[in-house]
Amino acid sequence: MIFTQHHRLDIVNKLVIFEASGDISHVDKMGIVIQKALALAIEHKLTGVLLDLTEIGMNYDPVPLVEAFEKMKKENWLASIKIARLIAPGEYTNEFIDHICHELELPIRTYESKSKAISWLLYDFEGVNPAVNGE
Repeated sequence: MIFTQHHRLDIVNKLVIFEASGDISHVDKMGIVIQKALALAIEHKLTGVLLDLTEIGMNYDPVPLVEAFEKMKKENWLASIKIARLIAPGEYTNEFIDHICHELELPIRTYESKSKAISWLLYDFEGVNPAVNGE
């Protein structure tokens, strides 16, 4: 399936909602998705990013993303922005990425429920544990 992406801005709630579909076979595509979403949030002074990955087929080695996450931490890209990753229920949750984000104390969480993801983005409310390893 061909990889596509689109976004919409929710100015009232200060969110970028980024939806992607198709197959991602190289980690660079996911890095580009994250960078685009962050650039939009910064440009429009938004505080949250919802990455809807429910229609994505991820077939890549996530290890190279560690450098990107370390750069985010070092350069304080996420000082006022939180990222919620929305995945399909029961799908591959990518515990490695969750673990790295937790270890680096990045405001990135993974959810299987859109309402829980948005609750965390808007109100810092996590309710029942998110689909994050180590929390």
